[in-house]
Amino acid sequence: MLFINSGTDIEKVFGVELISSTEMNNAIRKWDNISTGKPPWRNVDDEIETVNMAKHISDTRAKLTTLDIGIAISGSPRADFLQELADDLLKRLPDRVAEADRLGGLIIKWNGETWDYILPGNFGITAKDDNGEIIGAIFAARTTQGSSHYTRLEYHRFEGINADGGKLYRISNKVFKNQISAKGEVILGTEVELSKVDAWAHMEPEVEIQNLEAPLFAYYRVPGANTIDPASPLGLSVFANALTELKAIDVAISRKNSEVEDSKHITFVGQSLIQNAQNRNVELPRFVKGLGMGLNDTETSAVHEHVPTMLTDQRIKDINFNLSLAGVKCGFSEGVFVMDGQTGMITATQVESDDRDTIQTIKTDRDALRDALERAFYGADAFATLYGLAPLGEYEINFNFGDITYSYEEDKAVWRSYAMQGWVPKWLYFVKFEGMSEEEAKAMTAEAEAAQIEKASLFGAE
Repeated sequence: MLFINSGTDIEKVFGVELISSTEMNNAIRKWDNISTGKPPWRNVDDEIETVNMAKHISDTRAKLTTLDIGIAISGSPRADFLQELADDLLKRLPDRVAEADRLGGLIIKWNGETWDYILPGNFGITAKDDNGEIIGAIFAARTTQGSSHYTRLEYHRFEGINADGGKLYRISNKVFKNQISAKGEVILGTEVELSKVDAWAHMEPEVEIQNLEAPLFAYYRVPGANTIDPASPLGLSVFANALTELKAIDVAISRKNSEVEDSKHITFVGQSLIQNAQNRNVELPRFVKGLGMGLNDTETSAVHEHVPTMLTDQRIKDINFNLSLAGVKCGFSEGVFVMDGQTGMITATQVESDDRDTIQTIKTDRDALRDALERAFYGADAFATLYGLAPLGEYEINFNFGDITYSYEEDKAVWRSYAMQGWVPKWLYFVKFEGMSEEEAKAMTAEAEAAQIEKASLFGAE
């Protein structure tokens, strides 16, 4: 993670002051470490490992947010162009939203060839409007050419008014050959021309766009108040409020696993008995261990049974309590996350229709994501106009999200009733739920209908 912060060379490059805070930067680092298996409470010496529940929560929330998401853009040849971009975006969106949920948000922007997805730490904020929306930012991109490494800084901002009274939007690109500091950190080195780096040779150092109402980029912000830095336009990780519970889950599971490892039955016997067996070439059972030289080896105390204490049931109760509380703090209904006592696996239970908290959380996330995607397509539309990538034209964009309470069996029963009542073709039911191809389904239903007609005619003849 690059971390474009205030007080760096990046501010000097463009003569700006970044909107950032130590509190937010530290929080983003912590969220990143926790959700990549490196939480601060992980302790090898104390046998505290992590099950990375933070990533599981982020993935589950993102999966529900983007469940069966569809984007339909229509109205003109420009709409057809944007639809191609939408189809490309949908391939990667679920994974990118999961990343956004980990770190509190995500920049989405079209670069003229593909979509850029930029996580907090890899962009610096230079301006925000009265509503706290990001309207100016510096983005960092890296590439390697030969043995050299380069960083490109892309600065987006509104700057001035044109003759018609509209806003002027400027994009500046600067490239630097990276250097390594005395501390081993990657820093900006000497500035080089864009044409010197093949990956960016086609870009212009400066671009000006007239009459834009919004930036060419969009920021998907995880909904919720920023209690770490209320002045920051950045969002919080979905698990930011559940760090205590995440630590408790890791400690409890680690302790449970340690008890399982220590649960092997052992019978300790005197060293003379071990020596006697060895002298006689007698192989003792694997659970027999020697007490060691110098310990009491009398007949009354030579045998000691190790009876391990297993607190698995109590551990699982404690784990499930913290799982449920963590889920509630992360926007889910109580009991969504549980540990199965038989398998030891943490699972997310099916979201039922009465799970109001989960449903409301996902609806709020979807509303925020829809707004961000609309702004991202606005930027792509403006980009297409600037470079003449597609004919001008109006477009209408519609979003469709899947039902998070969806049940396959219920859906199958409903469609079966539709087919039986003639509201949908029967072959469509077989394609949708029986895995048939359209050709096979149509052939089978046609054969069945023909047989029914033949049977009816025979009985009619009698």
